[in-house]
Amino acid sequence: MAQQLQNITINAPAFAGINSQDSPISLDQSFAATASNCVIDSYGRIGARKGYTEVSTHASTATLLGSSRGIEAIHESLDASGDKVLFSAGNNKIFSGDTQLTDITPNPPYAVTANNWKIVSFNNHTYFYQREHEPLIYTDSSGSGVLAKHSDFSGATTPPQANEVIGAYGRLWAADVSGNTKTVYWSDTLQGHKWSGGTAGSLNLTTVFPNGHDEVVALSAHNGFLIIFCKNCIIVYSGAESPATMVLYDTVEGVGCIARDSVQHTGTDILFLSDDGVRSFGRTIQEKSMPMRDLSKNVRTELTQEVRRQSSPIKSLYSADEAFYLLSLPDSQTIYCFDMRTGLPDGSNRVTSKR
Repeated sequence: MAQQLQNITINAPAFAGINSQDSPISLDQSFAATASNCVIDSYGRIGARKGYTEVSTHASTATLLGSSRGIEAIHESLDASGDKVLFSAGNNKIFSGDTQLTDITPNPPYAVTANNWKIVSFNNHTYFYQREHEPLIYTDSSGSGVLAKHSDFSGATTPPQANEVIGAYGRLWAADVSGNTKTVYWSDTLQGHKWSGGTAGSLNLTTVFPNGHDEVVALSAHNGFLIIFCKNCIIVYSGAESPATMVLYDTVEGVGCIARDSVQHTGTDILFLSDDGVRSFGRTIQEKSMPMRDLSKNVRTELTQEVRRQSSPIKSLYSADEAFYLLSLPDSQTIYCFDMRTGLPDGSNRVTSKR
């Protein structure tokens, strides 16, 4: 039977972002089937994303990067004197500078064979860590910086050739060493080059893994907690300010992290990529009994399929100014943008994409 046509008013079309998970027939009108090259603006509406400007346009850039994948790691360092140095890595080289790249890769026999560096600033130095590479240390002295092998640093002791490193609680923490992915190491207090003696030490997680075996992927820290992200679980230690006496606080079984560089600290939460999507670890930060939120619930199948296609390292970024978390999938040239201002009633976050 024919029915009278009715007008439907939608004040902010697709303000809830993409929903590729539910059936299009039953999809709420506040969702979008696709939302490419746009963001959720400060008013909660779908809007055009900002453009971008090339930072390095110097002619030498093309020569330095050759036919490689381009820049694959980037880090901005701020030293005690207020000097900013932008570091980047690509084509098995390490660069400093922005408008003009300067090759600062240590001379042979040191050999760089990959660009998946984890770069951290700690105690007026910048540290470069990557699997099966001796760590590098950048020292800025009177505006003149030098990048050198860890072993060339005065007073250094043998470091772990780790794939993951963070600076927290007055020391460096490292994990994910080839042949030993179950141990977390920490340096001496305020001395990121000293990995033995003093207060340096290590923690073997073999007896803590809930399923008997796992691998450390990433580390994070918050409010005295050391949060250890493994592939299939998450382990939390309290009292990490004094690692020799820290104790096991919480173990989360069945959820882990699958990408080192997906972990981002927002100040009040920690975001990471698990094998079933992007999750929030507010559980321990807020209250131990709280469940972890699934930020990508509305794009879960689409996102996990894209993740499985990746062979290159997955990267992420959190911007407090723009209030978004970006997850970059380089092989498919796809970026998912999660709006972090407010969550949806189902616990997920608004998401758009760039393809």
